[in-house]
Amino acid sequence: MKSIKLIIILFSLTFLLFACTGKKSIDNLNEEDKIAMLDAKIKKNPRDADLYFARSKAFFEGHKHKEALIDIKNAINIDNKNADYYIFEADILFANNEISLAFTALQNAIRINGKSINAYLKSAELSLYLRDYDKVNFNINQVLMLDKLNAKAYFIKGYALKETGDTLKAVESYRKAIELKSDYGEAFEELGLLYSLKGDPIAIEYFNSALNINPKNVQVMYALGLFYQQHGNYQKALDIYKQVLDLNPNHAVTLNSVGYINMSEKKDYSNALDCFTKAIIIDSAYVLAWSNRGETYEHIGDKNKAREDYERVLKLDPENTFAKEHLHKLK
Repeated sequence: MKSIKLIIILFSLTFLLFACTGKKSIDNLNEEDKIAMLDAKIKKNPRDADLYFARSKAFFEGHKHKEALIDIKNAINIDNKNADYYIFEADILFANNEISLAFTALQNAIRINGKSINAYLKSAELSLYLRDYDKVNFNINQVLMLDKLNAKAYFIKGYALKETGDTLKAVESYRKAIELKSDYGEAFEELGLLYSLKGDPIAIEYFNSALNINPKNVQVMYALGLFYQQHGNYQKALDIYKQVLDLNPNHAVTLNSVGYINMSEKKDYSNALDCFTKAIIIDSAYVLAWSNRGETYEHIGDKNKAREDYERVLKLDPENTFAKEHLHKLK
């Protein structure tokens, strides 16, 4: 799993509930209706910071980041003592890849409320994204001083330990997160990944636990299928890969893995070519799929197509040893 992808997921949005006393809640309305209702309310109460905050969240849910940022700044201009406004501003800025400004917003939140666990957690997540592990540790320690039973703090701590190479302590931290939050799917997933790197079959148990929590997590399904594939249980791997593709037919990595099993183990070159081609259509820069399709063409004796695919590999990855060696053989 790519760490940046995970941290983007980790830096999740914190939406606070907004309700109007004695009036119909807007929580169940669609985005356009929410905004229209809030427009009317703001016209009547232009100095109500919470209304701008609510509309900012509605804009953000609709991926209108510019409008969301304008509204959260309006809320802050009206009430600059609300830490939650700054935390949400950080969410928007992070989504716009304005990392330095996001940090500043979180520091403003902490300045206003030095006991804001959410602000410290988000600061830790952002530091993890930047691989600033000293800041990660500082912010996690602040959280644990405020709440020693905070499962997310232990999860982030575990991820930082994993990235710095201390996998034993990472395992301890992930297990602590699960002890505190028994349905912490991401922690089960991370434990599965760590044990799969060691080739330890206990990885299967952790992956299955993660899937019990979220049966449609294709990343975990794929990781479980890959574990079976790497340990020679090809049919089990194919069964799981089929489940992945049923949920997401465009999962290029899974298509490549299915193709590889068909090519190398089943010698079903027709199905292998079909899988690799689909993966390439989905991701034209997928080097491994191009390379595997080239090898499949070699197996069926189509040297011209094999040569074309290896040449494409070298355009994408000029130092690819496998493609160089096979192109040399085909001359």
